[in-house]
Amino acid sequence: MLVAFLILLFISGTGAAAEIIVQPGSSIQKAVNSSTSGDIITIKPGTYIENINVTKGNLTIRSESGNPDNTIIKAKSSGANVFLLQGSNIKITGLKIMGATRSGYSGICLSSCSNCIIENNKILSNCYGIYVLRSKGDTLSKNTATNNKDYGIVLGTATSNTLSGNKAINNGRGIHVGSSDGNTFSGNTIQGSSVYGLYVCPRSDSNQIYNNYFNDTNMTIRNGIGNYYYTTKTSGTNIVGGPYIGGNFWGKPDGTGFSNTAVDNNRDGISDSAYKNITSSIYSDNLPLVNKSEKIKPIAAFSAFPTSGNAPLNVTFTDKSTGTPTAWKWTFGDGTNSTIKNPKHKYSKAGNYTVALTVSNAAGSNTTTKTNYIKVTATTIKPVASFTSNVTSGKVPVNVAFTDKSTGTPTAWKWTFGDGTTSTAKNPTHKYSKAGNYTVALTVSNAAGSNTITKTNYIKVSGTSSQTPVAAFSASPTSGNTPLNVTFTDSSTGSPTTWSWNFGDGTSATVKNPVHTYSTAGSYSVTLKVGNSAGNNTTTKSSYIKVTAKNTTNATIPVVSFWGSRTSGTAPLTITFTDASTNTPTSWYWSFGDGTYSTVQRPRHTYSKAGTYSVTLKASNAAGTGTKTRANYIKIT
Repeated sequence: MLVAFLILLFISGTGAAAEIIVQPGSSIQKAVNSSTSGDIITIKPGTYIENINVTKGNLTIRSESGNPDNTIIKAKSSGANVFLLQGSNIKITGLKIMGATRSGYSGICLSSCSNCIIENNKILSNCYGIYVLRSKGDTLSKNTATNNKDYGIVLGTATSNTLSGNKAINNGRGIHVGSSDGNTFSGNTIQGSSVYGLYVCPRSDSNQIYNNYFNDTNMTIRNGIGNYYYTTKTSGTNIVGGPYIGGNFWGKPDGTGFSNTAVDNNRDGISDSAYKNITSSIYSDNLPLVNKSEKIKPIAAFSAFPTSGNAPLNVTFTDKSTGTPTAWKWTFGDGTNSTIKNPKHKYSKAGNYTVALTVSNAAGSNTTTKTNYIKVTATTIKPVASFTSNVTSGKVPVNVAFTDKSTGTPTAWKWTFGDGTTSTAKNPTHKYSKAGNYTVALTVSNAAGSNTITKTNYIKVSGTSSQTPVAAFSASPTSGNTPLNVTFTDSSTGSPTTWSWNFGDGTSATVKNPVHTYSTAGSYSVTLKVGNSAGNNTTTKSSYIKVTAKNTTNATIPVVSFWGSRTSGTAPLTITFTDASTNTPTSWYWSFGDGTYSTVQRPRHTYSKAGTYSVTLKASNAAGTGTKTRANYIKIT
C-alpha cells in the first residue's frame, strides 16, 4: 500500500513543524524518513509490522488514541530492535511494542541518545523491553514492560536518566543497572521476575533509588560509590499508599519480605528500623516503606500435562501462581475457558493453542500467556481394506497375484488365502494346489487401527471329478456369550458333493454352510465330513467353539495397580498418585495411611509429618471392587 500522510502546518513559512498521519497499512519508517525537525508523527489505531530506525532528532512519534492496546507495532524481523533511536529529543508515546525476540534485541533501544522521552508504552514479548545504551538525560515514565525474556528495563553505560512510574512485571529480570551513574529511579513497580527483580552492578555510582515497589524473591545490589536507596522523609502519598515519601517497599511474593513483616508502631507507613540486609550490598534503606494492610497482588503461573499429543487430547492444567489468588480465569486458545483452579480440558482438533491464565485477589489481577503451548496433531486415519486379484478361477495349480487397494495409508498387511496359508506382503502371489472354493481375507492396519475385508469363495479352483475331497472349514465367531450364533463355512477342496457336520453339542447338519446356535456355555469340538463319488474325508477341530455364560454387566472386576510420583522425601512432601488399574474402573477410593482419603482417579496428597505410610487403592466398576495395598510405601523424614 502507498503511505498516506496528512500534513497539517503548525506554523506557516519555511521550516514549519508538521503533523504526519500514518494510516493502517502504511509505513511508520517512511513517515520518519520524510519528517523534519519538530514534526509529530501520529499513528492511527491498528497493527503495523516493521522495524523502525530513528536517526533524526526533535521528533514525536505517538498513537492518535493514546491507548497502547489499539496501536500495535510488531517487529517484522525478530533479529532487530522494533524501535532503534539514535538521536536526541525524540518522544515515543502510547504504543504497544513487541516481537524483537532474538537475543540482545529490544522493543525500544536508545543508543547514544540524549533528552528523549519514552512514555505510556507497553513493551512485551521481546528479548529486552527497553534498553538505554550509552545515553544521557532521558526520561522513561509510565511504561509497562512485561513478559520480556531477558530484561524488562536495562541500563548500560547510561547517565543522568530518570525512570519514574514504570512497571516491570513477569520479565526474566526486572530492572538491570549496568555501569550507569547518576540515574534516578522513583515510583516504579517491579514484580514477578523469574531471575531477579533489581540488579545494580558495582560500577554503577551516584544513583538515587527511592519510593519503588519491589515484590520479587531475588534482589541483588553490588557496591558502587554514592548510591542511595532512600530520600529525605517528606509528606506525600508513597507508592504503597502511605503518608510519607522515604525509601522503598522491599516485599516478596510469599509475604516474607522485609516490608511485609517490618514493625511500624507509630503507623507512619515507614518501618521503625532500617533495612540493612539488601543482598550483597553495603548500603541500607533507612526509611523502608511499610503497609501492614497491604494485600499481595498475585503473580500468574501454571503448568500443563501433557503439552502435546494426538487429538482428542485431554490436558490437565495446574495453577502455580503466587500471592494467594482467589479467582482464576483460563482461556484455552480454542474458544473455551474455565474459572476453576486446576481444570481439565479436551482439545478435539489439531492445532497449536495459546493458553492464558488470569489470577486475581483483593489486591488486583495478573495474567500470564504461553504462546503455542499446547500442540495437538491430527489422529492418523484408520485404513479401509480393499483388494483385487489377476484371476479368480482356474484349474489346479492356480497362481493368483493379489493387489492391495486399501485406503488410509496402511503400514501392515495380513492375508489369509483360505487354504491354511497366510502372508504379510503388501501384494503377494499365491499358488493354489488343490481344487476348492477359497475365501480370502485381508486385514490392514496403521497407528489409528485396523480394518478387515473378507471375500467368500473368492477363488474357485477346479479339479477332476474322481479327486477325493479334503475337508476344511472355518467359523465365525469362535467364542462369545450364550446364546452364540456361529456361521460355519466349508472350505474343503476336491469338489465335495455331501457334507455332514457334528457341532459337539449333540446336534448336526448336512448343508454346506450351516448356522448353528449354542445355548449352553462350554467348549465344543466340531467335525466336518465331506464326500463325493471318489470318497470321503473328515476333519475335527477340538475345543473349537468356546461359549461362556452371558455377563449382564459386560464388566470384569478391576485388577488394581498404582504408583506415586515420589516415595520418599522431607516433610511436607506432595505426591501425585496415578491409578494404573485395568478392566476400566469407574470409581476410586484412596487411603493414604495418615488418616486422609480421596476419591479422585489421580489425587495429589501432601504428607505433613515424618513417618512410614502404607497406601491402599480400591477401584470398582459394575463387576465389583479390586484392592491393592502397598505396605510402607511412602517414607517421610
